[in-house]
Formats: sequence, structure tokens, C-alpha cells
Amino acid sequence: MAEGIIKCPQCNAPLSPSRFAHQVVCSFCGATVQIDPSLVTAAKFREALKLWNSPAHHGYSSWCSIGDSHWALGRLIAHGEISDVYMADRARWPSERVLFKVLRGEEDAPLFEQEWRVLSSLQQSSAKGAATFTTLVPQPVQHGEILSGKHAGARALVLRWAPGFIHTFEAVRRAYPEGIEPRASIWVWRRILEVLSFLHRSGIVHGAVLPQHLLIQEHEHGIRLVGYSCADSIGKRLQAVNTRLEAFYPAAVLKSQRLSPAMDVRMSARSAAFVLGADPLAEKMPSGVPGPLAALVQSVAADDAGEGSVDDAWALRERLGELAQVLFGAPSFIPLQMPR
Repeated sequence: MAEGIIKCPQCNAPLSPSRFAHQVVCSFCGATVQIDPSLVTAAKFREALKLWNSPAHHGYSSWCSIGDSHWALGRLIAHGEISDVYMADRARWPSERVLFKVLRGEEDAPLFEQEWRVLSSLQQSSAKGAATFTTLVPQPVQHGEILSGKHAGARALVLRWAPGFIHTFEAVRRAYPEGIEPRASIWVWRRILEVLSFLHRSGIVHGAVLPQHLLIQEHEHGIRLVGYSCADSIGKRLQAVNTRLEAFYPAAVLKSQRLSPAMDVRMSARSAAFVLGADPLAEKMPSGVPGPLAALVQSVAADDAGEGSVDDAWALRERLGELAQVLFGAPSFIPLQMPR
């Protein structure tokens, strides 16, 4: 690196300040020259950093710590299969809104670690569309043991907050027990398939595309797929069989079955059937669902469908779009309105 010459701004004489000096006196004109007003001593910097990172300094009365990061927990917003999910904020200024997942039982720690590994790997994906889709899957922020606070000793996983995603498909079904409008189900299913296509291009199978893992975005056409503790590379075996998954999708969770894109796509059809008001296996579709759409949902959801027929999520997305054009005409904006 080339050396620069520091000159006196008054007489232009060269200056020779000592290392780390804040100021120097010009030997020619006697002017006192400040080297860099932004420079601070290492000790002062460390003191300021400690104060800035102190939750108490910013008015937080309680918080959880993971390493050098501190998080102020808000309300409990979900009770997952292996963890409790809280809304939380980084306990400093400027703050940051996050989802804070606390593992309930140490026996499920491997699944918790698996979720972190999969989500981290997806953020490094080089698959087509990664720049867009890495923002549409949960983004990991931090994980580790909680060192202090209410949940000290438990493991936590911190995810970036995605505004607007509040209601699961289970909540949608409760709000619409007879099923959502068939036309709305088109964008719902297509959004799921788009995310699955990215996962599969990245070499990952989600393994648990269930109603409780699918969130709708309020007032928008957005779907978010969460719950990646069962996810793994294509061809791997499921690490665990979730009891809720086993009850809802008995054919998809056999311990001998390897993770495949077809498994995810089949589950997506069953979730679409669920919000349309059908039984999870789509064996009997509501009469209000147009015949061609009902037939497509049923064929993809069927256990006996050939693996090759449902393993391309993007191709199915395109096929669904073509069907919607025939059944409903030009696309239109149909958000799902949830009751308050």
C-alpha cells in the first residue's frame, strides 16, 4: 500500500505525527494540526460499544442473551411441535424485530440444529432465482444456548421478522370451514409451489408441508413456508416422524421413505385441498370446486400418483396457471380476508 504524506494545512510543510497521535504541532509554523477528528482510543471505543450493547442502557427491563447479543422477548405467538415461538426485539438501539424460537426439550435438539443448517444453506444457494427466494424463506439470524434471562439454559433459534404473515392454514380453515373461494386457491397453491421449486433446485426437501407450517400474508398474495426441522437433502431419510404429520399425511411419513420433491408437491396439494374445505387426503372435494381443479388436486394428492408425475413443482405451477385461465379468465387480486 502506497504511503501518503501528511501536510500542514497552514504552511504545507510535511508532518511526522507519532503512531496513533490525535494531533501534531507543525515544526515550521507552530500550528497545532488535528490528524483525524473521528479517531478515538481503543479503550474509549470498547467502553462505548459496551454501553451501546447494554440492554439496560436502552431501557429494557428483561432480556435473553445468546453470546454477545441480547433479545427482549414479547408475546408468545405460536406453540410449535418442538419449540415456543415469541415475537422479540434486539435489546439495543437501533433495534431489530425477530422471531425467537425456544426449544422445549433437549431430546429435540438435533431437529433444532437441522433447521438452522438447512436455513443457513438456503441463504447460500446459487439456484436460479435465489436472490428473490432467499427473502421468501425464513432467514436465520442467530442460534445457540440462552445464557441469561427467563429461558436460561434452553436452546434458541432467532429468525428475521417477516411482517404480515400471521395466520396459518389451520386458522384459515377455522375462518372458512366450508373452504376458501376456489379462485383464491389458485394463487395460494402457486405460491407454495414457487417456494418448493426453489427448495428443490437447491437440493432441499421440506418434508413437512403442513397447514400449520403455511402462513398467508394479510392483504397480499403471499405465502410463507416455515418449520424446517424435518428438511434435508434430496434422498435423505426423515430424521423423525412428527405425530401431527403422521396423523395428517400417513402415506408421506413412513420411516423407510426417502425425502423427494414429489413428497413436498403431494403435501402441497393436500394443504390446498384442506383450505378448499376438503379432507386432508382430498378424497372428497367440495361441490363448489370446479371439476377440473378438483381433479388436479386429487391426482396430485393421491398416494398412488407416480413419483415422476408430481416431482416438478414449477411445471405444476405453470399447469395450474393455465387451468385457472380456462376456468376463471384473466388473473385478479383476491386476498384472503381474515376475521378480526
